[in-house]
Amino acid sequence: MQGTGRQWAMQLMATTALVMALPALILTVAAPGQAWAQSAEAAPAAIRFDIPAQPLAEALNAFGRQAGLQVTGEAAATDGLRSQPLAGRFTIDEALARMLAGTGIAWTITEDATVLLTRPVAAGGTTALDPLTVTGSRARLETATGPVEGYLATRSASATKTDTAIMDTPASVQVVPAEVIREQGALSLKDIYQNVSGVQQAGNTLNAQTEVLPIIRGFESPTLLRNGLRSTSSGAVDLVNVERVEVLKGPASILYGALEPGGIVNYVTKRPQDVAAASVEQQVGTDRLLRSSADLTGPLTADGDLLYRLNLAYTDAGSFRDEMEVERLAVAPSLLWRMSDDTELLIDLSAVHEEQPYDTGMPLDANGKPLVDRDTYFGDPDLDGRTIDDYTASYQLTHRIDDVWSLRNQVQFHRAEAKNESLRPRGVTGDPGAEALRLRYQNEDRREDEFQLVLDATANFEAGGVGHELLLGTDLIRIESDFWRTRQNLPDNVPISNDPQVNFDPPAGQALGLTWGKTEWAGFYLQDQISMLADGRLKLLLGGRYDIVHQENEQGGVASPEIDERAFTGRAGLLYQFTPMYSGYVSVSQSFQPQDAGVVDRSNQPLSPEDGLQYEVGVKASLLDDRLMATASVFQIEKENVAVLDQTYFNDTGIISYFPGVRERSRGFEVDVTGAITPEINLIANYSFTETETLENGGDPTAVGQPLGGVPRHKARLWLSYTVDEDDALGGLGFGAGARYVGTSSAQFDQSIKLAPYVVVDAGIWYDWKAARLGLNLYNLFDEDYIVRASDRSIAHPGEPLSAIASLSLRF
Repeated sequence: MQGTGRQWAMQLMATTALVMALPALILTVAAPGQAWAQSAEAAPAAIRFDIPAQPLAEALNAFGRQAGLQVTGEAAATDGLRSQPLAGRFTIDEALARMLAGTGIAWTITEDATVLLTRPVAAGGTTALDPLTVTGSRARLETATGPVEGYLATRSASATKTDTAIMDTPASVQVVPAEVIREQGALSLKDIYQNVSGVQQAGNTLNAQTEVLPIIRGFESPTLLRNGLRSTSSGAVDLVNVERVEVLKGPASILYGALEPGGIVNYVTKRPQDVAAASVEQQVGTDRLLRSSADLTGPLTADGDLLYRLNLAYTDAGSFRDEMEVERLAVAPSLLWRMSDDTELLIDLSAVHEEQPYDTGMPLDANGKPLVDRDTYFGDPDLDGRTIDDYTASYQLTHRIDDVWSLRNQVQFHRAEAKNESLRPRGVTGDPGAEALRLRYQNEDRREDEFQLVLDATANFEAGGVGHELLLGTDLIRIESDFWRTRQNLPDNVPISNDPQVNFDPPAGQALGLTWGKTEWAGFYLQDQISMLADGRLKLLLGGRYDIVHQENEQGGVASPEIDERAFTGRAGLLYQFTPMYSGYVSVSQSFQPQDAGVVDRSNQPLSPEDGLQYEVGVKASLLDDRLMATASVFQIEKENVAVLDQTYFNDTGIISYFPGVRERSRGFEVDVTGAITPEINLIANYSFTETETLENGGDPTAVGQPLGGVPRHKARLWLSYTVDEDDALGGLGFGAGARYVGTSSAQFDQSIKLAPYVVVDAGIWYDWKAARLGLNLYNLFDEDYIVRASDRSIAHPGEPLSAIASLSLRF
C-alpha cells in the first residue's frame, strides 16, 4: 500500500512543481531578473467601516474599534468637531481622509505605524493632538480571511459572507486561528473544533473518511465548508494549508443552502502573502509518526501584483490501534493576481491522497464498557482498506465597482473518490462472557463530484442616517455521485477476545451494485446588515433565501421517485452595544435540508424536507483592552421531518424505510472565552450544557422523551499558554497545558449504550530561537482510558492513550 502511495506522491509533486513553475518562467522571460523581486510592504487592506456623522471623539472611537486599532486620549482634544459619515470598504488612509474632511485636522502615519493627528493654530503652524492617537500596523490589519496574531480573531465572514467584526454579529461565532493550532500540535479538524463549546465528534462511521464529522448543538453536521463553499462529506482534509477554523452556531441555510440546523465548520485556507517567506517542519511522534511539511509564499513579480503560495505535507504514521497505519500526501498551490487596485483573482487548488485501513472500532458490553483492550483490531489486514483521493479547484474574482458596490464570483469543483474494502461490525451477540461479533464484508467504490457557482454583490451606503451593508447573491450547485458496492455477511461470528482471529477470503468475480444520485439546486438570497443610532451601536441583521432543489436517485437499476422542493428560509438578528465593551443580541433563524432521494416511508413515499428553527439570546464582551473576547448564549432548536430508520421494518422485510413526521429538539447554554489575559498569557475556556429530546415519533413512541444519541449534556475545555517576554533571559520559551471534559453521553444510534464521562489533560512546550522553533506536545498526559465516540455497541472508538509529538521548524 505504501509503495503505490509514494509513486502517486512523486507524480503529483512533479506535476504541481511544473504547474507552479510555469507562471514564474513566463514572467521571468517577460521581465528578466525581476521575477523574484520582493515587495517589502504589504498592500493596504480595505476593510468595512460603518460610522455615521457624529462628534469626532466618538467617531474616532468607532473607527478604532472597526479597524481593529487602538484609540487612546482625551475627548476634549476634539471638542466642537464632527466627523463626516463613513460607510463602505476603505483602506486606513482613505477612511481617515473621508472621516476628517472639513474638520481642519490633518494626519500622518509615522514609521512605527502610528497615526498622528494634528490641528492648525492661529499663527499658521500646527499643533499635535498629543492626547489623542490611533495606533496599529496597517500591514498586519486583520481581515476575515487572513492571518490572526495570537489567539483572538476579531473578524469573520462565516456568519454573514461579509468581512464583519465578531462583536457586531448577532450570532455565536468562534474562530480557532493558526497560533492555537500550532501550540496545541493539532493534526486534524477534530483536534481543532474541540476548542469550541457545544461541538463534539460524531459516532457515525458510515462515510469511512478521515475527518470525524462534528455534532454541533446536538445535531450532526455532515457537510464541511471550505472558504465558505461546500467542501466534503466523504473526502479528506489536511491542515497544512489551513489558516483558521471557524464554527458558526445555529442554522446557516440562508447563506449556504441545505444544511443541518446545529451549525457549520468552515475552514479558511492560507492565502499568498506579499513578503517572500518559506518554512519547513519535521514532526516525529509515538506510534511511528513522521510528518514533513513546507510552506512557501511571496511575490512572483517586482510590483507585487502576482503572488503565490505552495503548501506540501507528507504523513506516514502508525497507531495505538493494531494494524492501523496512515499514509497521506497533501499538495495545495494558490495564486493571487492583483489586476488593479479594485480587482483581484485568487486561484486555489488542493489535492490529498490517503491510504489507511478501515478502523472497525471495538465492541462494548451492555453497560458501555469495553470488552477488549483499546488496541484490539477486528478487521482483516489483508483487505485493501480505505483509499481517498480528494481534489479541489476553485477561483475567487472580486471587483470593487465604486465606493458603494462590490462584486464577488466564486467557482469551485470538488471531487472525492473513496474506495473501501473492509469488514464492518454488525452487532454483538451471545451471553455475557461468551460474546461474539457479527461482521459483514463490504467493497465500495464511491465518487462524488460537486460543482458550485456563487455570485455576490454587496453595497455599502447610508440612507437617512442609517448605515447598510446589503448582500444580494445566488448560488448554483450540482452534485453527482456514483456508489458501487457489494456486501456479504460472514458465515461465522467472531468470538470477542483481545486476540480475535479474523480471516476472510473475498468472493471471486464480485458484482458491484450501483447507486447513482444527482442533486441540482439554485438559491437566491438577500441580506442587509443595518447600523442605527449614534456610533452604529444598534445592529439589525435581516436575511432571506429561496431554494429550488431537484434530486434523482437510482439503485440497482431501479429509480426512486424524483424530488422537487422549493423552500424559503429566513433569519433576523438584533445586537445592541451597551458600552464599547458589552453587547447583547437576540436572533431567530431557519434551516432547510431536503431528504436524500431514496429516503421513503413504508409506502415508498418520499419524506418531507427537514426544517429547523432556532431562537437564541446572547451577550458578548470585549475585555482587557480588547485582548479577550467572551460570548455566552442560550438557544433552542427544533427540527422537523427528521429521517429516522424504521429498524423493525428493515429487520422483518430487509427494506429500508424511515419514520415520517419525527420532531427533535436541542436546547442549552454555552460560553466561550478566547484571547490574552496578559501579553504573555493566552486563554481558551468554554463550557456547554446541551439537552436533547425526541418530541414526536409516531412510528416509535418509545423514543419520545428520550435524548438524542452521541450528545453529552456537559462539555468543557480549558487551555492556558504562557510565552516568556522576548526581552527576558528565557525569551522565546513557551509552554501550555489544558484539560478537556466530556460528560456522560451515549452511542449515536443506540441511546441505551451509555458512554462514561472523561477528563483528558494535554500539555506542550516550545522554544523559538531566531528562525527556528523546537516543540514538544504531550496528549492524554495521565493515560486516561476512555471511549470518545460510538455508533452502537459493536463500533466504539477509544481515545488515544498517552502520546507525544516533537517538532522542529525553520523559517527562511
